[in-house]
Amino acid sequence: MCSAVPPRVLGLVALLDGLGLALSAEAPGWHERTVRGAVEKMGAGTIQSFVTLGPSDAPIAIGVMLSAGALEQLPTVPNTVSRCFDLDKNGRYGGHECMGDEERILDVPLDSTAGLPFRWISVNWNPAGHHNTPYVQPHFDFHFNMVDRSRVESIAPGRCGELVDCNDFKRATRPVPARYLPSGYIDVGAVVPRMGNHLLDSQSPELKDSLPFSSTFIYGAWDGELIFWEPMITLDLLQKTQAACMEIRQPMAFRQAGYYPTQYCVRQDRQGQRTVSLEGFRYSEAFN
Repeated sequence: MCSAVPPRVLGLVALLDGLGLALSAEAPGWHERTVRGAVEKMGAGTIQSFVTLGPSDAPIAIGVMLSAGALEQLPTVPNTVSRCFDLDKNGRYGGHECMGDEERILDVPLDSTAGLPFRWISVNWNPAGHHNTPYVQPHFDFHFNMVDRSRVESIAPGRCGELVDCNDFKRATRPVPARYLPSGYIDVGAVVPRMGNHLLDSQSPELKDSLPFSSTFIYGAWDGELIFWEPMITLDLLQKTQAACMEIRQPMAFRQAGYYPTQYCVRQDRQGQRTVSLEGFRYSEAFN
């Protein structure tokens, strides 16, 4: 749940807390700035990436802004035009050859000086959810990608996993060393072309207690490494939530030095603009 600390202060407070320090939001010299990325159409509105930085340019938040109309007039049936692969080589797409989602690619509007490991963001709208899983509700996937887009795009389509090339399926399911993954995350073979493997939290309510899914946090993997962090959030939660923050369970170590988030947050302002963000950053050294 959210802290009583104002949202814009939340990430920096968590960072300082981990260092054994404290800062009042009213302290002299407090400042922050938000850098925004390019705008993309979504529904009847737009989406846009952003990064918010605090004193000394320490990251406070990275996320996606959704305009008031972004959750309106969304497609209600699976996408059969794009995100499809002609596996039968017959010149047309069958339902079994399409991922079914709508995708938007967003840049991260900041260079690496901020110490963030994330390079770009993909936002995927799934109007029919994922069949034969606990995730059948209409929902959004927010992929915060840590490797170059060309590397992700090279994960080829095929007939293994979820429409992925069988050799790439083997690479995607290569185990991530235990120290780089929180305990309890499991591989269910959810490998997607041009994305990677989706590792699920076995301790999440929808898996552990068979409760209805509203949001969950997924780690993405490829060839034994984590390549994306993903909040997966239902349309219903996005529409109804004014402010909420959920914990991101942490690995023991990171391959790359940088600021890593400890929570993901959903917020809505009085004008109906929403944000989905990673926050509560802590700096970690590389451990190889």
